[in-house]
Amino acid sequence: MKISLRVKTVLLLILATVILGTASIIISSQALSRVVDDAYRKNASGIANTTAAVLDAERAARVKNAIMEIYEATDEKVGSDEWGSEAFDAYIARYAEVEQSEDFRILQEQLRSIQDVNEVDCLYLSVVDKPTESFIYLVDAAYEDACPPGCIDPLYEENRDLLTDPTLGFPPYITNTEPYGWLVTAGTPMYDEQGDVICYAMVDIPMQAIRSQQTRYVLILAAVLTLLMLLVCLGAIWIVNRSIINPINLLSSAAEHFNAGQMDNGALDDLPIRSKDEIGSLYASIKKMTNDIRGYIDNLISTRQELTKTRLEADEMNELALKDALTGVGSKLAYDKQVEKLAEEMELGSARFGIVVIDMNDLKVMNDSYGHEQGNQAIKATCSLICEVFKHSPVYRFGGDEFVVVIKGKDYDGIEERINEFNETARGLTGQPWEKVNAAVGYALYDDDDTVLDVFRRADRLMYERKKVMKGGR
Repeated sequence: MKISLRVKTVLLLILATVILGTASIIISSQALSRVVDDAYRKNASGIANTTAAVLDAERAARVKNAIMEIYEATDEKVGSDEWGSEAFDAYIARYAEVEQSEDFRILQEQLRSIQDVNEVDCLYLSVVDKPTESFIYLVDAAYEDACPPGCIDPLYEENRDLLTDPTLGFPPYITNTEPYGWLVTAGTPMYDEQGDVICYAMVDIPMQAIRSQQTRYVLILAAVLTLLMLLVCLGAIWIVNRSIINPINLLSSAAEHFNAGQMDNGALDDLPIRSKDEIGSLYASIKKMTNDIRGYIDNLISTRQELTKTRLEADEMNELALKDALTGVGSKLAYDKQVEKLAEEMELGSARFGIVVIDMNDLKVMNDSYGHEQGNQAIKATCSLICEVFKHSPVYRFGGDEFVVVIKGKDYDGIEERINEFNETARGLTGQPWEKVNAAVGYALYDDDDTVLDVFRRADRLMYERKKVMKGGR
């Protein structure tokens, strides 16, 4: 069967336009998905790391122990798949006392503060039960439909590696489930003083809105390309033999080599097509299509820049995690980084340092008697004296009422004088109870057979011996 050049031209244009439009939609959609997914994963990981660094590990350990004691003593455990049933409600009621505890309340408030700052919907603490391969909620900061303590979910297949290595945590992963929609989830381990995993600081960031926006972009792009395809087909119907052969060849060649990311802006303008008939209309339509695609690419780049800004804000949160919010000295995370530097010095044989452990006495009594605000003032007063005495050394707030000083240089050479100065100054302070300093001090110096933890433990033991003497003397 003989096919006319007109039909061949129309078919060629339709084919080229469909291929170009489909490729543009697929490439744009995949590129946007990769950019969005990477940015959300980094954001989730940053928030989880910050949460694990900021929260009080000792308090989290107490809440975990209380919940797991009830969990292990319960024979009939009810999973979240029976949410709302009488059996589930009766099972969860076992944890009511833990949910009313001060530790639970404070952790939930801290989680909600971090959650509000980062504008996410759900931060929570969880633990994994290896024997049952279950995921158990400890504290959930969600304002609505929060999972109660003791709530059980099955462990996802992608997270089973942490059953053999708990320190792996929950690397960021994206899920799409019927109840929650698109979510990116990440979890960072929280450790106790012995380096064991207490629990995991988890974050869920919804992606439903950005997925909807992606869909809108793709639909708009598809609609524009479809319209242009119709214009191309209508123009092709009116093509005549002598007036369209060369223009059709030129346009086909341009369409086959078109790439929105590489084609220069003036390439289509240089084609020798000056006719004002259907070919001219087709030519103008293809130029409009390229401009529209560039416009959507510009929108995608703008979206990526916004996501980059979000990542930078997460980095700023990580920097804040290195500083104790109450006193302004280094945090537990900052101390851990200092330990890494000391370990490098030990490997090089240039280590010369000591560790001072200072623990406040009767802070709980202070809080109970005068209130937490005065308790915070007492913490600040103690920190101020420590910084004044050990002015040449970094100071870290190690826990609620415990400080650690890594001494070097002048403080190292004069450690006995510094300890005496601290104790004498503390005894001489007058004023309100929260303006005085009542703390036990212990220190230890590094020698060649030590690890940093060995030095810390010796200092910590001497501090507790001093604490016993101080309490026995009252």
